[in-house]
Order: sequence, then structure tokens, then C-alpha cells
Amino acid sequence: MDIDISESDLAFEEEVLRNPYKLKGWLRYLDHKRDAPVRTVSVIYERALRSLPASYKLWHMYLGHRTGQLRGKNPLQFSDEVRKTELCFERALLLLHKMPELWLKYIRFMRVQADVTRTRRVCDRALRALPVTQHARVWRMYLRFAEHVGGHTAHHVYARYLRAWPEESERLVDYCESHEEWNAMTLALVKVLDNTGFRSSRGTSEYGLWVRLAHVLRVHARDLQGWDVERVMRDGIGRFADQAGALWAALGEWHAGQGDVERARDVYEEAVTSVRTVRDFALVFDAYAEFEQATVAAELEHDVERGRTGVRTALRLVQLERLLERRAFLASDVELREIPHSVRAWLRRAGLWRARADDSALTDKQRANALDMEQETFAQAVVAVDPRRATEGHVDELWLAYARSCSDDISRRA
Repeated sequence: MDIDISESDLAFEEEVLRNPYKLKGWLRYLDHKRDAPVRTVSVIYERALRSLPASYKLWHMYLGHRTGQLRGKNPLQFSDEVRKTELCFERALLLLHKMPELWLKYIRFMRVQADVTRTRRVCDRALRALPVTQHARVWRMYLRFAEHVGGHTAHHVYARYLRAWPEESERLVDYCESHEEWNAMTLALVKVLDNTGFRSSRGTSEYGLWVRLAHVLRVHARDLQGWDVERVMRDGIGRFADQAGALWAALGEWHAGQGDVERARDVYEEAVTSVRTVRDFALVFDAYAEFEQATVAAELEHDVERGRTGVRTALRLVQLERLLERRAFLASDVELREIPHSVRAWLRRAGLWRARADDSALTDKQRANALDMEQETFAQAVVAVDPRRATEGHVDELWLAYARSCSDDISRRA
């Protein structure tokens, strides 16, 4: 470890020999030799560290010096220097193992070497050595390394991370999505949703997570294995009865994507008759209408190939027409489920039957049936609306409208 000493170095040599345990003397010497050959600077660092082995500043500078010399170089071609630098890190951490910056510098250096096992072990050692308050800094680097490596390594690292930071589970979901690991993504979302104490660090609601799960199940159903999609979807629908529109639509689209048209139609019918809010109804009905239009288009395309119109096409068209005709009544059903004591909602419902009775395109029997349904609606309304809880009007408005309807019916029959 001998080096050539010039006349300009003598003053610094005398100072460090006279006071070898004084840090400033070594720092001045190193600053003086900053343009010297690499080996010369390394020798001075080694001499300084023999006298001050626990100096964080010296180790930090020395390790930065050694890693800087290897930056941009092939680790295979300079394997001896790489190994020497690793040994320097190990020596530094013998006494300074509680210093997070040294561990982070070590991890950064190991990542460049592309040695997965040894890098992972350094990260593990850092977590064991440092206090919990410093773990977040290590995990940020550890996770970037794991995501770069991928595969089982990434999932094992994330499993450990989430045991300590369960509120960050969405990060694993994002990772699986970016790598198109749909089974793993579904499993991660299900685990999060099964954890009743989960609180997202991003502020994502439980409903938002369910919608994301429904999207994965619907779009990537063919890539998933071993999942009872309908059971999972209905579990979410049961939990969010007041916000189930998106989940119902996803379930119907999933059945349609599986080619089970009749089952999809049954799901949509169940949805439009069970959702509790107008917003959910609009979402589900639009999905239902698009589904029926798609089936009609498919049948028409099939008919073009055969050169004739089939019975199935006519049936699909009738189903679509009836669905569109039912929209106003289905929406009224939802409104009454949402606000059963609304006087205006009941009057609008009766008005739908009156408009149907005035439709000249209907037969006399159909128009008479519509008038009967109008009176039945009023009879249901005066029973259902509690005068003390009535909204958007007074109960007497219902009775007056009911009376007018009965009077019109008497005049019609006379």
C-alpha cells in the first residue's frame, strides 16, 4: 500500500502522522489528492480508516469513490474490483450497520451487478439491521428491484412487504395488472376485500375495489382459472345494494362474453327489477339495451350469410322493442323503491298508465286495461304513502287524482 509522496504532500503527511485520529487532517489530505491516481486515493482512504474505522463520513466518501470508479463498467470484466468494493461495504457495515444511507448505497451497487440472490440477501440484511422507522426507505428500493426481476421473487417480496404495510395492497394489484398476471391480481383483490379492517393508503373505497375486481373478472374471464365469477359478483352486489349497478352490468356482460345469452338476459332482468337507485337503473338499462342490440346485430349478420330472415331475428327485435317500451315503467318502479313516500312519484306512475290509455295505436281492450291499472296504482299509492312521511306533495293530491280517475272511469262505462 506504499505510494509516492511528493514535496507538496509532506505537510499533509506530517499532519496525519502527528494527529492520526483527527478527521479534518485526513479530509484535507484527500482534498489535496483528489486529482491523484485512483490507487493513491484508495491507499489514503485505507490509511485513514485504519485510524478512524467508525467514521461515517470517511466510509461514505470512500464507498462513493470506489463505486464511482466502477460506474458504467461491465461487472463481469471488472469482477475483481467489484468483489473488493463489496468487501469494503461489508467492512463499513461491521461498525455502521445502523446507518441507512450505507445500506441504500450497498443495495444500489448490488442492483447494478444483476445478481438477484445476493441483492435480495443484502436487502433482507438491511431490514434486519435497521430500525423499523427506517424500513420504508429500504422497501422503496427493494420493491423496485423485485418489480424489475418479476416472477416468484416479486410475489415473495410483496408478500413480506404487505405483512408490514397491508394498506399498500393496491401496489401489488397494480404490479399484477401491469404484468398481465390476472389470476394473481384477482387473488390480491379478493384478499383485500375479505379483510374487513383494510384501509387504503390511496383513499380507495371498498366499492371502488369491487368495481375493479368486477372489471377484471369480466374482461379477462378466459384468462382466469378456478374462480366462481358469478358467486364473487353476487357477493359484491349483496354488499352494495345501493350501488350495485356497475356490478350487475359487469355480471351480465360476463355471461354474454361466455356466450350464454339467455343467462345474461336473466341477469339483466333481475338487475332492472332489483336496483334501488335511478343512477344504477340507468347504468344497467343502458347495458341491457346494448346487449339486446348486439344480439339483434348478430342475428342479422347470420341471416345475411344464410340469405333469409329467421324467426330468431324477429324474436330478438320484438324483445328489444318491448324492453324499450318498458323503460318508463321500470324507471318508475325504481323511483318508487327509492322514495316510496313521494307523492309526485306515484302521480307520475299513474300518469304513465293514463298516457298508455290515450294511445290510439292500442286496442280497446289494452286501453281499458291501462285505465284499470291507473286506478290500481292509485289504490296502492294511498296505502303505501304515510301522510306523516309524505314528500313532494300531500296525500290529499293522491286522493283527488284518484277521485278524478274513478269519475272518468264511470263516465267511460256509462
